[in-house]
Amino acid sequence: MVVPVILAEEPFLLLTLRSPDLPTHAGQVSFPGGVLEEGESPEEAALREAAEEVGLEGLVPLGRLPEVLSPFGFQVLPVVAYREGLPPLRPNPGEVAEVYLAPLSELLRAEPWREERLGRTVWHFPWRGVDIWGVTGNILRAFLEVWREADRDFAGGPF
Repeated sequence: MVVPVILAEEPFLLLTLRSPDLPTHAGQVSFPGGVLEEGESPEEAALREAAEEVGLEGLVPLGRLPEVLSPFGFQVLPVVAYREGLPPLRPNPGEVAEVYLAPLSELLRAEPWREERLGRTVWHFPWRGVDIWGVTGNILRAFLEVWREADRDFAGGPF
């Protein structure tokens, strides 16, 4: 899975609304991602999935966030990657119903809440009427913690 940071007028994250026709997590908000193919690194898989799902190319990997285990047993290793500017996107309609471009400033001001579900903490981030929750909410929380820490350490942001 990739956490795509787009550096434009202001930094924003690219998220997707998964197609309602998908066999798992249909209709949920997610970062682009999927299954590693044989011989791929998590970084290679993340970049491939971003290109396949929304046509987002030119991402530069920055590092990984801690692995997240979904309640359904999926191991997710989030890779943070960035690019300057937003190219024209080509969402794959079989996988993506909608693309969201969430300004990082808005996500940093969101008032997340948590719940216990299936014995795990699940974070919810309300954003413009969208509930970013579950594994994606947990990954977003981890990313925002790293961003805030980096912003404190480096004037002008983590890059």
